Amino acid sequence: MNVNISHPGELPVERPRLTQGERTALSDARMFEAAMHLIVENGTHNTTLKEVGERAGYSRGLASNRFGSKETLFGFLVRDFNETWAAELRRFVGKNTGLAAIEGALDAVEFFLLNRTKQMQAMYILWFESISSYPLVRRRLAANHIAYRKDTVRWLAQAIADSEVRPGVDPECFAIEFSAFIFGLVYQWLANPSAINLHTLIQHYRENTIRMLRKTAI
Repeated sequence: MNVNISHPGELPVERPRLTQGERTALSDARMFEAAMHLIVENGTHNTTLKEVGERAGYSRGLASNRFGSKETLFGFLVRDFNETWAAELRRFVGKNTGLAAIEGALDAVEFFLLNRTKQMQAMYILWFESISSYPLVRRRLAANHIAYRKDTVRWLAQAIADSEVRPGVDPECFAIEFSAFIFGLVYQWLANPSAINLHTLIQHYRENTIRMLRKTAI
């Protein structure tokens, strides 16, 4: 029984014990957080499972016992990020379609960069370094790119069907350009954060892109 006594004379307050599943989820979350900080500080190659366990406040062997390898841990980090990103994207896009959905996606990117900065830094470092070092993560990154482009193609196809967009726009090509802007922007931001005003650049891209896409120029 966990007992908390806050003031003399008060009855002790019993706190229910966490279940095994809850304890596992809590330790996973703490180790994910520790791993993200270590990746940002040291890069993926200099991050060890021993350090992840210790940084999270557990034994040096817990991360190894839980995940087995560093790449497996990184795979779980990607899965956790994907779930969080998907929830935020749904929140910002909502039931919007067409150009409004594209604008909502840009809002979601900006929110993530400004409010989940450490997670975004860690994930993009991991993704960039996975190109040469972590095939499991690289495959998941490739799958992410396909999913991101499919969303963008769908939104733009809706805009074309609703006559929002001028003739001749290729949804497949635009989807690649859209992803390239986001990944390229984050890459430059990681290299020199003080030189990149995220809000200004995203708003500038939004205005120019929507103007370019619209059937009637604004």
